[in-house]
Amino acid sequence: MPRRAERRVLIVDDDQDFAGSLAALLEMEGYVIAVAHDGAGAKALVEAMAAEAPGVALVDIRLGREDGVALATELGRIRPDLLVVMVTAYASVPTAIRALQAGAYDYVCKPFDPDDLLATLGRCFDRHALAHERAQAEELLRRSRRLEAIGRLSAGIAHDFNNLLAVVGGNLKLLQEEVLRDPPGDRGVMRELVADALGAVEEGIAASRQLLAVGRAQPLLPRLVDLDHVLDQVIHQANAALGAGITLDRQVAREPCHAIVDARQLEASLLNLMLNARDALDGQGAIRLGAEPRELAPGAPVLLDDMPPGAYVALVVEDAGCGMTPDVVERAFHPFFSTKPAESGSGLGLATVYGFARQSGGNLVIESEPGAGTRVTLLLPAATRGT
Repeated sequence: MPRRAERRVLIVDDDQDFAGSLAALLEMEGYVIAVAHDGAGAKALVEAMAAEAPGVALVDIRLGREDGVALATELGRIRPDLLVVMVTAYASVPTAIRALQAGAYDYVCKPFDPDDLLATLGRCFDRHALAHERAQAEELLRRSRRLEAIGRLSAGIAHDFNNLLAVVGGNLKLLQEEVLRDPPGDRGVMRELVADALGAVEEGIAASRQLLAVGRAQPLLPRLVDLDHVLDQVIHQANAALGAGITLDRQVAREPCHAIVDARQLEASLLNLMLNARDALDGQGAIRLGAEPRELAPGAPVLLDDMPPGAYVALVVEDAGCGMTPDVVERAFHPFFSTKPAESGSGLGLATVYGFARQSGGNLVIESEPGAGTRVTLLLPAATRGT
């Protein structure tokens, strides 16, 4: 029977005659065999055969003065995918339990029937095959999801930029017609067409910045800002965009709140959150917003690994709209995920705000329940006015 490299077995036994006989038997069955007579030799073989490590190790439970169970544990640490089968002359239940508790996959008792041993090895390699197939399936799933995400990104970008190019192209065509008239067209009309085209270009630039924010690669210009002033600015900008059915409930901070942050990107992030709140309210209702200081102790759930405990400021946008299920909250920051129709957005809004928060040293937290509204908190490191 031809040898198959994927069916490798390491025999570890201090009885050289027994090890030799066992090796000969398994080689006749097509296994590729390596033999060690002590722990040091076994560990050296496993460490040296990284690319072709044995799939199964048959380890004698007593190796002279060495403990085979302890060796089995050490071999598993060196090579986690190695399946260890203990070989023991003691057919007691405590011995078997001790080996299995130490991480052994199975055990066989001397003297053993060759068919029983081969059946045990067969189960070991069947498990290896299943693990390999599962790993392949998981990798295919990851690739499929990556391709799906890229496809959604491409479709969203193409949709948005196609609309912007249509605006630019349409205005330039009309402008060309005005210029070619004899006499030339109305200068006021031409100025309006140019302004519309430039506005579409600005929207394209903003969309590019949004994509950079998702990847946390946008260039930020941080400076010391008064967050209450930022909120006033955003409210002024948002009134027209939110619509007549939305009222803004501005909460007054109990003390000044300052942060070193890119003010323009902060305003864009807050506006994004307010527009999401408007959609959750279906255009009718109140949005509450405000800024407040927060002192976060070590171990606070909102502190991520790279966020030290201490003084933070919280910018809160809250609505009493439709709310979100836990599953939606969990996926809300994923790029391209959206509960809105495809034509209503690319699913980059919250991912953009989250990317900005993380790039600024903070975090974005969502608290929501279906039918009970949503509270979104943008946490940023606090700064004193003299920083």
